[in-house]
Amino acid sequence: MDLSSFRIISFGCKVNQAEGEALAVHLCAAGLAEAPDDAAADLLIINTCCVTAEAARQGRQRIRRAARSGAAVAVTGCDAHSAAGDEALRRIEGVRLVEADKQRLVEQLGARLSLAAMRPALDRSRALLKIQDGCPGGCTFCIVPLVRPVVRSLPPAEAARDLADLVAAGFREVVLCGIHLGLYGADLRPRATLPDLVGRLLSAPGEFRLRLSSIEPMEVTDALLERMAAEPERVCPHLHVPLQSGDDGVLVRMGRPYTAAEFLSMTERVRRTLERPAITTDVLVGFPSETDAAFKRTLAVCREAGLARIHVFPYSARPGTAAAAMRPQVPAETIRARRAEAAALGEHLAAAYRASLVETQGRVVVENLGPDGSAEGLSERYQRVRIVGGLPSNAARRRQIVRVHLTRAAGECLEGEVLA
Repeated sequence: MDLSSFRIISFGCKVNQAEGEALAVHLCAAGLAEAPDDAAADLLIINTCCVTAEAARQGRQRIRRAARSGAAVAVTGCDAHSAAGDEALRRIEGVRLVEADKQRLVEQLGARLSLAAMRPALDRSRALLKIQDGCPGGCTFCIVPLVRPVVRSLPPAEAARDLADLVAAGFREVVLCGIHLGLYGADLRPRATLPDLVGRLLSAPGEFRLRLSSIEPMEVTDALLERMAAEPERVCPHLHVPLQSGDDGVLVRMGRPYTAAEFLSMTERVRRTLERPAITTDVLVGFPSETDAAFKRTLAVCREAGLARIHVFPYSARPGTAAAAMRPQVPAETIRARRAEAAALGEHLAAAYRASLVETQGRVVVENLGPDGSAEGLSERYQRVRIVGGLPSNAARRRQIVRVHLTRAAGECLEGEVLA
């Protein structure tokens, strides 16, 4: 392929996003230029997800659109891991290359270069640091153990080196991500744990903060919370903890190893330990045999947990999973209605949490600077903040952390003024 520019379109979780960024690093090192979102590119790489049928559909739809653009199209990511997915993707007209493994994709594209600390070349405000891959878990609805079954952890020394490179490059927020983050270190010898790694990373010099990506309820341990509480300026008081269902019977059929009461107990421990924490979650609606009463119990648990945000997604049968054969399947129209009701509750809870932060302070990583001097970014509690009055000249830079007095909630954002 005669290529000079590329763009990567990633779907799915933060791990997939991080792998897409690492792929971009390789291609930049090979001499290609990363094209802006609104510009044409010689090479379009679609980094797919297959966790839900909708995610797979969106990815394939984007592949077809890319193929019509005239660019060379390569496909990678989870939808290419299975034989059936790989075959379906190769049948899409205009696809030049399908390779699930991103390192092999780079090699096939002719860029045989090692990953250097070049992420600063990428136009990102926050850095994603992948420290773990793989999940052997037993969730009956999840296809991830079929496409990423092997647990691999980044050794602590390598994680510390990567963090130092990112901080030196100017990133002030680094998100630690993994397919099953709480399993970090289970494969290492000597064995390591996520709290141990967080403690080690926090000892690194420089101005930065860490944020954890999604973590399972049973892995929000006292040791982890103590690490977070000990460094409130350097670890974001935000945990994304999937609930999936608030009904114990559904949780059993899902293969989830906790009860609704244990989930609520976890949220209480988080609130006791961290100051005004943002607890966000995933809820899956329409799991086979989920009754109206079971769904209502899920909504009740979400209310009691005092969540800051709910990501609602509809159940869709994934080939090869145990849930695909379960009966009865919930009708599609029922799933749509439940999704809408759960989403409305999520909006209500998110608004209440935003309101609770008014007249407090936030630490905002600047992401966008407007030509009129306006600025906005993300707070440590995962809230979008619009900075009224702009930034002082010495802080008018992306990626900087500024302290802001939050003055009001405005739609889905908070507004605030920079403190001296």
